[in-house]
Amino acid sequence: MSLTSVLTRRQALLGGAACAVATIGFPNIIRAQTKEIFVGGPASPGLQDVLFPIIEKKHGFKILFEGSNSLINLEKIRSNAARQTMTVTMMDDPVLILAMRDKLITPLGGLGISNMADVIPEAKPQDATWVNWCQPFSTVAYNTDLVSGGVPSYADCWDKRYADRIILISMRITQAIAPLCAAAHLATGVPLEKSIYEADAGFEKMLEMKPNILQVTRATPQAQQLLEIGECDLFMSPDSRSVLFRKSQGAPVDQARPKEGAFAMPAGLALVKDGPNPELGMKFIEEMLSPETQELIAKTFYSKPTNRKAKVPEGLDLDLAVLDWEYFSDNREKWIERWEREIAA
Repeated sequence: MSLTSVLTRRQALLGGAACAVATIGFPNIIRAQTKEIFVGGPASPGLQDVLFPIIEKKHGFKILFEGSNSLINLEKIRSNAARQTMTVTMMDDPVLILAMRDKLITPLGGLGISNMADVIPEAKPQDATWVNWCQPFSTVAYNTDLVSGGVPSYADCWDKRYADRIILISMRITQAIAPLCAAAHLATGVPLEKSIYEADAGFEKMLEMKPNILQVTRATPQAQQLLEIGECDLFMSPDSRSVLFRKSQGAPVDQARPKEGAFAMPAGLALVKDGPNPELGMKFIEEMLSPETQELIAKTFYSKPTNRKAKVPEGLDLDLAVLDWEYFSDNREKWIERWEREIAA
């Protein structure tokens, strides 16, 4: 065997070993080249089965998704701060405020996401640090077999006919702010969008509802089921994404349109700082905000689109009260404690 062939064989073996080390020791090198993003968001019907496949086909990258609540998503991003795995997060605004303060998300303003220019101002919080991809609304969910005529006013929820017939969401769930603010509005007369600053009056008013409260729960899917089978008359207050979706499937439920108005619930979309494939993340956000996709989102999630160029489906063209979510975030812990002590106890 010649010296040349020995050296060539050794070089080949060494080269193969180097490739093995690169593959086994540094999998992120290969993974970084993969056209995929990891998105963490709500476990909402319609994301994985309707929306994401369309985006994947149009743009040629894979969307890996894990559905969980906003606080769990935040903890995952915090724990992976040294080496992020998530590219985009879909979280409630109060939790995104915490992520912003921890410098865990990259501000979207100035990144050249062109569809941001057509998004309504109230859907670009904190100088467009993140964006709202839709505006689901929250009022009162009711069983249509048991409540004829719906719920014309929030004040009806205090009526004696609903004794032990109302389920409330825990203040640990963002939608619980809707009944508290409705109560504050009824007690003080301030506009819905300002009612969050009158939380003390809201708590006092909620105490008057206690004879009507069957339970306070964090288990919103189970509460939705209890509403559908008639174990309660009213559920305060899941948003339109879940209630109107179940209505479309034939469940005897609907979302009330009280004369006082409806609350916009926060549905935020943000780019995780130092996440993998940020350019694909920006492309994902761009597509989520396009007029065509916004119209699909509105129909799929029974929510108002946030791009002003998108057509609003019939029945969703509502004047929604947008709350101060930073104020909510700053006061949430003490409100949780008070809600559990005074309302849930």
